[in-house]
Amino acid sequence: MPLLAEILSVLALLLALATVVGVIAPSLFRNRKTGEAPKRLSLLVWGCIAVLVAMILAGSLVPPPPAPPARNGTPEATSGLPPADGPSLPA
Repeated sequence: MPLLAEILSVLALLLALATVVGVIAPSLFRNRKTGEAPKRLSLLVWGCIAVLVAMILAGSLVPPPPAPPARNGTPEATSGLPPADGPSLPA
C-alpha cells in the first residue's frame, strides 16, 4: 500500500502542475475534434478537485507510524499512561 500512496502522491503533483499549465495556457488542452479550448476557471476548478481526490486517496493509504516500544515491568507500559515523572523528551 505505501507504493500505491507514493504513486498517487506523484500523480497529485503532476495534476497540480497540469492545472497551473492549463490556467496559464488553456489552448494546450484544446479538443482536437472541435477545436474548443476549455475556460481557465474550468481547468482550475477541475484540476483542484482532481488534486484533492488524489491526495485524499494517497493519505488514506499511508500506513500509521509504528508504536513506540513499551518498557517492560512498569505500570505505564500496560496502561498507556505517560511516566509519572513527566514526559521524557529525547536528547
